[in-house]
Amino acid sequence: MRIRTISLVAIAVAALLAAIAIAVAPAFAAGSAASAATGSASSTSVTKPPVVKKYIAFGAGRKQQMTDYSRHHYGAKQASYVLSDPRAVVLHHTDGADVMSAWNTFNANTAYNGEKPGVSAQFIIAKDGTIYQLMPLSYRARHCIGMNYVSFGIEFCQESAGHSGHWMDQQILNRPKQVGAGLKLVRWLQAHYGIKTGDVVGHATANNSRFFMDKTGIKNGAGDWFAAELNKFKARL
Repeated sequence: MRIRTISLVAIAVAALLAAIAIAVAPAFAAGSAASAATGSASSTSVTKPPVVKKYIAFGAGRKQQMTDYSRHHYGAKQASYVLSDPRAVVLHHTDGADVMSAWNTFNANTAYNGEKPGVSAQFIIAKDGTIYQLMPLSYRARHCIGMNYVSFGIEFCQESAGHSGHWMDQQILNRPKQVGAGLKLVRWLQAHYGIKTGDVVGHATANNSRFFMDKTGIKNGAGDWFAAELNKFKARL
């Protein structure tokens, strides 16, 4: 009788576990399908990498300049300094060896092509892999023509030393701490904001983004992160 009782209990437990598995499977499958569709991991599975907040000046004047810039280049509906719906990431290099040279340029808010705000980005990544955040992630940065209204900009420290943009990006790709930090940051942005891997672009490839838009007709002529190096980066995501 004891053996029979144990057997009946075991059968009941197995049946209960099977019922739970059947109930959970559709939700699990739906979650997996959603992750596959977005090309990004679940936000619960990706940890935000360490970030040092070193904000540039972004007061009322610069906010108004960004609002005016957005109206001029993206239309009245996009007249804002707020990055309300980020859908892409744009990779850059600083054309400088250290963080502070880029930070000082961004902080100065010097007019570029006769227009303010000055250039900037949400992040700079040092050669040692330290990630610096330059503004709240709800702010737009002027880092890429046609993409500022919808994207995060990430600058990797790298000087040109008289070489091409391809060479510069290859140095970054061959620097484990720096490229590793960049990959961790992009993975987190993808997971947190639902950004697809296909929408991780280089400054040199941004004109081909599905989100590219500029009402004035100008386009990027940048030499950072061409398709060859960009694809090597994305293959590691």
